[in-house]
Amino acid sequence: MEPSVESAIRAIAPVATSRFGLELTVEAVETLARFGAELLRWNLKFNLTSISDPKEVAELHILDSLAVAPFVPTGSTVLDIGTGGGFPGLPLAIVRPDLDLRLVDRTEKKVLFLKTTLARLRIRNARAMQVRVEGKAESEGLAQVDVAVSRAFAAPEPWLALARQYVRPGGRILAMLGSEQPGPSELEAMRGPGDGVIALHRYELPSGAKRAIVVLDRGSEGT
Repeated sequence: MEPSVESAIRAIAPVATSRFGLELTVEAVETLARFGAELLRWNLKFNLTSISDPKEVAELHILDSLAVAPFVPTGSTVLDIGTGGGFPGLPLAIVRPDLDLRLVDRTEKKVLFLKTTLARLRIRNARAMQVRVEGKAESEGLAQVDVAVSRAFAAPEPWLALARQYVRPGGRILAMLGSEQPGPSELEAMRGPGDGVIALHRYELPSGAKRAIVVLDRGSEGT
């Protein structure tokens, strides 16, 4: 019998602890489970995600989103650009109540889903915004943040160039990647003038899917 998305998400909680060092509270796990159920319920009418198998939602959406948590400093303001159905920002908000998240997407129906879900799940540390992001933070109503993150919004190099417009000097940019990952020389070429350390952190999901996160620390002067 196919497990429900709620039970599939509960089952990946220990994996988040063993692989990413996250200690999830019972409340956080239950909220993640409710989020998964809301996602699939809305997906029957709106095209929020092409992934609808409960186990795949748990692994490829929820667990994969949680992989970014260790790279977000305590108390950060976080901008999730191109969040779609809320990934990685909404799971991050659930497990890290110390963070303040802006979930940004240009598609009205996705932002409606996010706003409704945030209200239903009583998630207070995140808000959803409909914005077409073009690198003009002030005119778009987006203040600079400590951390910008995206999952499959753009290829790493153009994403890093865009994200620099939204991250304060001394902040951090995260790019979540799939199986195609840059080599050392390609990674170093992405580091712009004035940027600090850039690193690639690889990980593997239970199904064997290869993933990685590019972590770029901006220079203190943001040049």
